[in-house]
Amino acid sequence: MAASSTVPADPRLAPVDLVCPECRETLAFEASRTQPLADGVFGVLSCPCSDYPVVDGIPVIRRGRVDVQDHMTSRAEVDGPTVEHLVDLVRGDDPLEALVALLAFPPPTPMNLGARPGIRLPFTRGPWPHLAHEARRGEVRALLGELDTLTAQDWMELCYNRSSDRISGELFPYFFIRFGQPRFLSSIAFLRALPRDGGPILDMACGFGHIMYHLAEREHPITSVGLDRNFFQLWVGRRYVAPGQSWVCADRLESMPFADDAFSASVCTDAFHLFPVQQQAMDELRRIARADTVLLDRVGNAELEPHDTDAERDPAGYVDLVRGAPWRLTCEDELFADYRAGHGVQLATPRPPEDFTGRKWLSLISSRDESLFVDHGSFDTPPHGAGALRINPIYRVERDATGDRVHLRFEFPSTWYAFENSMMISYTSAGEWLDATTFDALCEGLATDRTPHFLDRFVVLGMPPRYARRPGTPPRFGSVGAGLRHGARERLASAARLVGAGRS
Repeated sequence: MAASSTVPADPRLAPVDLVCPECRETLAFEASRTQPLADGVFGVLSCPCSDYPVVDGIPVIRRGRVDVQDHMTSRAEVDGPTVEHLVDLVRGDDPLEALVALLAFPPPTPMNLGARPGIRLPFTRGPWPHLAHEARRGEVRALLGELDTLTAQDWMELCYNRSSDRISGELFPYFFIRFGQPRFLSSIAFLRALPRDGGPILDMACGFGHIMYHLAEREHPITSVGLDRNFFQLWVGRRYVAPGQSWVCADRLESMPFADDAFSASVCTDAFHLFPVQQQAMDELRRIARADTVLLDRVGNAELEPHDTDAERDPAGYVDLVRGAPWRLTCEDELFADYRAGHGVQLATPRPPEDFTGRKWLSLISSRDESLFVDHGSFDTPPHGAGALRINPIYRVERDATGDRVHLRFEFPSTWYAFENSMMISYTSAGEWLDATTFDALCEGLATDRTPHFLDRFVVLGMPPRYARRPGTPPRFGSVGAGLRHGARERLASAARLVGAGRS
């Protein structure tokens, strides 16, 4: 349990008090004896019943193992460390090991040998899993020494392209090429309806924090707290996507670690229909938001294929969750049309659930503050340009024979991505030729005389400055083997340093 020197939670952790989801007592903070990262916070949050680790500024308010879980189900893709082990690590001599334990996913087996009958045992139960995981831990430890030179893209590639056989590679473009997607544009049109009273909002199931970045950079900025069960996504979001916001790792839908009315609103985008206990989750989202203000964005209509989950509801089913509170419904098709027409969501006129029977992706706002139900006017500036302008990562970079001209060629990264985002073709430029000077300026986020054209054609987007590598730049490690070799050398060098220190 906590030492007597505990104090109320460090305000760097969250702009609201954190409470234990078990006993509902306010959590107090005990800092680690050493802080291994200059701008990180390590320690323990405690209450009368539990201790929860804080790893690089992110409270982990969970029980049991902190697994990497499939974003559509509760299936564990990577078995993680236990909360108890993480608490021991942050209270020990090297708190950074807690972060390594959460980020060092086991690499895939070579040539998928772990799935081949007759020869898989050495790669699933033999020495390979242990040795490979140790090498990956060394790789991650080395990468943590290069935090300021890496990007969100580098870490996403590590997780989705160079890790466990149980992680689908389709997740990389799904998350990485998010800014500029139709669903993202529809979401930022819908979130114009958020209250503007200056209070923080909760972004439930926030993932990497794409929405949080936009909210912080838009014309009327909003502070947010991101909540998700996957620590890896939260950490990349905290370090590279929206570093000025707050992040909490928790998985209790029926008991969220916040006090009543802690937020001006609760938001959940592209995830709520996946929740197995939706009524309890809705009740919690309303409890922690003033005026019971909740915005559910992009929930699946059970009446239409494809189904993300059996937990999807019909339009009236989502309305039932607000227990008779005032509400408005809209849908992604209309939000996207609103965005392309240059204005935000239209909420002044109430419409029955039956209006949305034929619409797959629905959005619901409910609040006792009915002043939020208005038609939002024209954008002063294109919202997808909020923040630092960088080249849209949907483009492949090609140079001519002289190297003086650069061609940006639109290219879907996969068939599934193309199916889900086919509308991008209607508003995103198919390609652009740039001179080298203009290309360099866009890579550095500098304005050019063609920037308005590029913004209008979604060639450049508002994205975090450290989100993507310079277009056309290869990854830090080009293969699983290269990363593991680097990690093994790091691990051996570390062991040698410890031996040398012991002899001295």
